[in-house]
Amino acid sequence: MMPTDAMSWLMWAMVAGLLVLLWASALLLARTVLPGRPRRARDENEAIGELSLRLARGEITADEFEQRRRLVLDAFRP
Repeated sequence: MMPTDAMSWLMWAMVAGLLVLLWASALLLARTVLPGRPRRARDENEAIGELSLRLARGEITADEFEQRRRLVLDAFRP
């Protein structure tokens, strides 16, 4: 069996570790549950990237690309 002083330090270390684990869990839960920043720029970039791919594959013309790009930009701008 350990001496009393070593046991008390071990208990304090375990309590401190559990507190760190508790706070980390609370922060991760809050980040998951609460709404974050809007992802408009990312969605906008993905939409324009898809339009660029369609243009490169020849599915749409340059005029259609410009028209749809303007629609995407208008949809994502407040």
